[in-house]
Amino acid sequence: MRRVVAILLIAAMLGAMLPAVVSAQETTYRIQWGDTLYRIARRFGTTVEALATYNKIVNPNLIYAGTILRIPTGTQPPPPPPPPGEVQEYTVVRGDTLLNIARRFNTTLAAILAINVIPNPNLIYPGQKIKIPGGAVVPTATSIPGVTPTSIPPGPPSVGFAYGIQVHLPGQDKGAVAAQVNDLGMKWVKQQIEWKVYESAGRGQIDFSELDAMVDALNGAGLNILFSVVKAPAWARNTTEEDGPPADFQDYANFVSALASRYKGRVQAYEIWNEQNLRREWNGRPLSAASYVQMLALAYNAIKAVDPNAIVVSGALAPTGWNDGVNAIDDRVYFQQMYAAGIAAYSDAIGAHPNGWANPPASVCCNNTAGVPTHDDHRSFFFRHTLEDYHNIMVQNGDTGTFIWATEFGWGTNADIGGSPVAGFEFVAYTDLNEQATYIVDGFAYARALNYVGPMFLWNLNFCTVVPGGEQCYWGLLGPGGTQRPAYGAVKGIPK
Repeated sequence: MRRVVAILLIAAMLGAMLPAVVSAQETTYRIQWGDTLYRIARRFGTTVEALATYNKIVNPNLIYAGTILRIPTGTQPPPPPPPPGEVQEYTVVRGDTLLNIARRFNTTLAAILAINVIPNPNLIYPGQKIKIPGGAVVPTATSIPGVTPTSIPPGPPSVGFAYGIQVHLPGQDKGAVAAQVNDLGMKWVKQQIEWKVYESAGRGQIDFSELDAMVDALNGAGLNILFSVVKAPAWARNTTEEDGPPADFQDYANFVSALASRYKGRVQAYEIWNEQNLRREWNGRPLSAASYVQMLALAYNAIKAVDPNAIVVSGALAPTGWNDGVNAIDDRVYFQQMYAAGIAAYSDAIGAHPNGWANPPASVCCNNTAGVPTHDDHRSFFFRHTLEDYHNIMVQNGDTGTFIWATEFGWGTNADIGGSPVAGFEFVAYTDLNEQATYIVDGFAYARALNYVGPMFLWNLNFCTVVPGGEQCYWGLLGPGGTQRPAYGAVKGIPK
């Protein structure tokens, strides 16, 4: 798999600037990273069905960077939207979604649903006749409040599957940690960057010393870096309760811009916040997907302005069935709301936290798994369901060319720690050290077999040595005292 991805990357790089080739009968186009068949069809004034048939593509949602597409000549662009007050009819073709149809005709999903009285917006079929209302204007991503439209071209979007792990570098022997990551055979490292630590003194007063040391160590080890940037400093917030975003999203955009400028070409990806569907991560503002996407858009534009090749990953949500709107919003609900707010225009990859609690990676809800008396009665507790549900939401919204990045996943155990688990983490007692190792290996294998998952960041390597006895320790590959748990050897042994 790694060799295939490398070949595709090289092919995409070599062909990135090549124009389409035209003959009397057809035009050819080299697929680029981030392309979808729908976007290519619109570019050349044809349809997904025509391209799929002409190129003998079995699955229109599965195309590869570097592939040469043949574009039939003589195709006509889609008809213009009907004028106000008039209704036009459209026949659904394979690969269509209602959202894509709405965008194509410059209308809204809500308007199409209303005029067609469609009971299930996720269920349409080829040959179905859809009425298109006239006069509606689809809200675009550039209409997000506070976001100035930008002509900055997007850099390379998400990359395919890769092995990664989250580490804690501040205050540690950074070279030794990087060496352990290499020993495990990982290619990606995630380091959470607490904004409040590095710009604590005031706006624009950033201390880069620790950040420089981290980047130097990881670059020296040949590792790809994901910075997950979270937690606004006190001066930027309206409250000091828990953690949360700034009062002015531009302050966050300025900080990530400073990072991307300083580490251009050295930090490959940035995750914009973490679990923003929880009050404890978004305190100071009401929980709101639209509000988060506004911050994401500002950060995306700020990063791309200084490093167009940086990958921008949307903040991963916390899987939770709780949905009171104050303490938490169900991640599936919130994720759909992010798409309604325009996330697709401001993310190269979708962050996710497909944790498994104590349920094996391939298990499904809700079968009363043996030895798992709690945390098995909702889809959010299952690794497999989180990946599947997110992918389904992406497909429903026409976002089939973007990878899901699992920026945190894993299985915890307290078997070698002693005592009862911390309140709220009782489920770690259901998993022993060998099961932890098995589940992690199987989780990597399960995700690798999917065609929509990018880098997988295991949570975590060394937090047990940083906060001994804390709940972060349950998930560490290194146990108390830095000893290697069975999971360390199991992950190291995965053919990569």
